[in-house]
Amino acid sequence: MEELTWMVYAAGYVLAAMVLLWFSKKLFDVLTTYSVERQLTEKDNPAVGLLLTGFFLGIIAVLCGVFMGDNEGELTLDAFLGELGPVVLYAFLGMLLLFLAGVVNDKLILHSFDNEREIIDSKNTAVAVIMFATYVGSGLVIAGGIHGCTGMLSAVIGFGAGQCALVAFAALYQRSTGYDDQEEIGKNRNVAAGTAFGGNVLAYSIILMKGLTMQSGELTTVWDRSWHFGYYAIAGGLLLIVTRIINDRVFLPSARIRDEVVRDRNINAGYMEATLAIGMGVILVVCL
Repeated sequence: MEELTWMVYAAGYVLAAMVLLWFSKKLFDVLTTYSVERQLTEKDNPAVGLLLTGFFLGIIAVLCGVFMGDNEGELTLDAFLGELGPVVLYAFLGMLLLFLAGVVNDKLILHSFDNEREIIDSKNTAVAVIMFATYVGSGLVIAGGIHGCTGMLSAVIGFGAGQCALVAFAALYQRSTGYDDQEEIGKNRNVAAGTAFGGNVLAYSIILMKGLTMQSGELTTVWDRSWHFGYYAIAGGLLLIVTRIINDRVFLPSARIRDEVVRDRNINAGYMEATLAIGMGVILVVCL
């Protein structure tokens, strides 16, 4: 009987997620200056498809962070309705933070060109790949902040700290590649470079999510929580850059990944760097 009750509970949250996801799509349509439907259907623009997919995955990450709260009460309709109010409130907060993150990432991570023009006019999938990654990455950061928060203000502060760290890591990554990422992605429309960049952003976002996620009863003081986040943000970021440099020299010994990405625009090299980065990010989360 308890299993059936849990199924009903789960169905209720799935329905709530579908409604929230639908609402986020409508909000996305309102806040963009172009017709998403027209770009997806009439224009067959793959860049917009990537962008919207990243946004949806970011929203889903946020909803998972909201739904993963402690549930130790009775499995009754009244209990479900009582939980639904705070869940919806935090979900809307997460949506707003994700839209804000989109603006921040647009202005600070890809700052050398107009991202919207690149996606709409040029159908630049290299730009879209990175925006995909930043939406998903920021969604993970928001999810970690909400899951580990002690209140709405705590969730907003966690988002701010995580977003600043994400922008700083993006700048550090671009300094470590040995080539002009902005030129490769914007002017040259190099999808391999965009894929490599996006994979590293996702990898670091996974680490930040871990740094922001706290379990009930753990790290109750501001200092403890700040130290926990700072440890993952700094150690994780530096180790991710170091492992990237090592991977560049080890996994393709006859041809460096960097040369394959820039000189040949080899999408396979972009896939390899992105996969290795995400893999190292997951391993660092487990090991740190």
